[in-house]
Amino acid sequence: MKTPALAVAALVFFASLGAASAQAVGRGRLDASSDAQDAMDDALFATPNSATPAPLSNLYATAPDLEAQAPSPQFRANALLPLGWNTNADELSQGGTASGQWRPLGSLSWASPLGDLPLRATVTGFAETDRYFQASNVDLDKTGGSGRLQFVDPGDDQAFSPYLVIAPRWDFIPTFDNQISARQDFNVGFNKRLNFDANFQQVAAAADTSSQTVWSLGLTVFLQRRLREPGVSSNAAFVIPSLSYASGESWSASLAVEYLSRWFDQNGFGLASNNEIQPIVTLEYIVPAAALGGERNAALLGHPALDLQGSYLKVWSNGPGGGYEQWQTVAALKMGWRF
Repeated sequence: MKTPALAVAALVFFASLGAASAQAVGRGRLDASSDAQDAMDDALFATPNSATPAPLSNLYATAPDLEAQAPSPQFRANALLPLGWNTNADELSQGGTASGQWRPLGSLSWASPLGDLPLRATVTGFAETDRYFQASNVDLDKTGGSGRLQFVDPGDDQAFSPYLVIAPRWDFIPTFDNQISARQDFNVGFNKRLNFDANFQQVAAAADTSSQTVWSLGLTVFLQRRLREPGVSSNAAFVIPSLSYASGESWSASLAVEYLSRWFDQNGFGLASNNEIQPIVTLEYIVPAAALGGERNAALLGHPALDLQGSYLKVWSNGPGGGYEQWQTVAALKMGWRF
């Protein structure tokens, strides 16, 4: 082979190596971004709100009724309409694009006790679309769901509550056009919560302690196996403490911190890992039924609640250019229906 041909071959090889490495980093960013958005969405659903039904599948142990047995099979429909600001929409280590964002989400879930067993089954499906006003190149549509089998103590909604989850998801170029990736998550973990009254005295064990609870402390821990196509599959460990506060019937607040470590499978370019930490603060106002013309109208409108949320995401990665920081603020309308 002559020298020019050898040089061209070398350039092609290193270009393909760089492209594959960039693809691995890009997939890592997609995992980090989706995990962060899931955490923010679940934080909106997890506020201590007894009026607006929420799916009985959530990342946070302090989510309403998450460790309680469903009294009977029920369907729940939910909608989130968040409008916000993202300081690094394209998740770059330097020079990311700040952008307004619009992330409407709709979900349908079914939960049921399994006979007389201390188990609850929950099945959910969702669709979500991400739109960035100044960064349309990262617009994404998502659809997926989950199946959750959870141990619940019918006499104690503060009991240790282990669970299993299977959660597939598909990503699309807008608007739900060409599929660009698919993943399948397998999670095994537990929730544990402690409920306290206004004097910070622990509420005695009972099937439903929500009416006496002002403060809740929770901990979620789980391990995950994620299969991804295309891209690199991974394992992860999540540790998520949470705190919620309910002030009267209309106002509530929550604080959660998601910490996770993700290890990507060995591939032709070595090993990569991400560490992520994301504190999330959420303040919620439940619109009184009287302001909507009565309980009937409130139920038809999904007992709407208005939320303000702030989040900071820090990602460390040993992949080239894989780490980044991101601030997000969101104002959201939340609605829920129970059938």
